Amino acid sequence: MKLAVVVVMTFALPSCGRTENYRYKLTLAVNTPTGVKRGSSVVEVLFRSVSFPDRGVMQELRGEALYLDLGPGARPLIALLTSRLHPRYGKAMRWTPDAGPSDNLLAQLYGPPLPDFMANISRIADMRGPHKITPDDLPDLVTFADISDPNTVIEVDPNNLQATLGPDVSWNEITLESTDEPITTGILTKLPWLPAHYRGMLDGRRYHDKNTVANTLSAADFDQSGDLERTK
Repeated sequence: MKLAVVVVMTFALPSCGRTENYRYKLTLAVNTPTGVKRGSSVVEVLFRSVSFPDRGVMQELRGEALYLDLGPGARPLIALLTSRLHPRYGKAMRWTPDAGPSDNLLAQLYGPPLPDFMANISRIADMRGPHKITPDDLPDLVTFADISDPNTVIEVDPNNLQATLGPDVSWNEITLESTDEPITTGILTKLPWLPAHYRGMLDGRRYHDKNTVANTLSAADFDQSGDLERTK
């Protein structure tokens, strides 16, 4: 999505300068046969300016996917940290590490972006108040036919929740905001198999070499808190 706002550069022994960060809170509210189900996830994005061996900005993400329990017997709705299933470019680029400053959704929600990239990050960090966004603004959405089996992951169409989540399931509200709330934790209690896929895809293969959802996604799409590496 537009939210991950930099071209990520990886350097050996980078010379780091200014550091800025913000936290964003994504909230999903879904209408179900048993009432409105609501959940949120807070993620931190850290930016470091570097000057060697080239000038640019490095990005680090800290947080986890949003796991929304839709009730007993229902499949969960999970909003990932990323958008890998259908890569998009230009103004349609969202939730990817390749998005540029002009693609930052939070910056647009809180007014015209500042020309200086790092100053714009600082501005976003100080802003408050939720803004409604559309299903097309979301990162990849998934669910599982069997929550205990990562190979059963299913993509959820943001504009047709009923197709995978069942009748009478629809959006109530989607909001995004800058916040200083604590980073969300606990997804490993919902998906305890994630550490086993720290260095591979959800289907158990080492590399992405098949055109399936389970072979496109890895544990990093669900959790970038550091817990996976510590528990693998």
